[in-house]
Amino acid sequence: MKFTDYLTRESCIMDLRASSKDGAIRELADLLTDQGRIKDEEDFIKHVREREMLGSTGIGNHVAIPHCPTQSVHGVVVAFGRSKQGIDFQSYDGSEVNHIFLMGTNPADLNIYLKLLATLSRLLNDRIFRQEFANASTADDLIAVFKRHEK
Repeated sequence: MKFTDYLTRESCIMDLRASSKDGAIRELADLLTDQGRIKDEEDFIKHVREREMLGSTGIGNHVAIPHCPTQSVHGVVVAFGRSKQGIDFQSYDGSEVNHIFLMGTNPADLNIYLKLLATLSRLLNDRIFRQEFANASTADDLIAVFKRHEK
């Protein structure tokens, strides 16, 4: 199982229109819903917001990973959005977020989901990966960076 089994070119928005945390979450959830990967978008967004109330998913280095387990999705879902202007996610390091990974899982697939979160966290801790990832200009470039660094 690789992260790119779930993050695809079609699930990436390289220029988010949203300027707020809620707007970005909704824009990415809309994409996944349009792809038939979310059963109940409003319920999914509600669960993501509830998770955000427990603590920001802005993890630093201009990255946020809003996520939640919920019956509202089919399997494990991942979408990526890039905000050129930056979005306030109340990140731990105080920086605005430019890279957002929206993730969800049906509770039946929790083990896969947790492994994907761990893989993403490991990759994002690698300075070289972060540089290449930040410089990717297209969804295909982004996926190629992930594929080069996945193990």
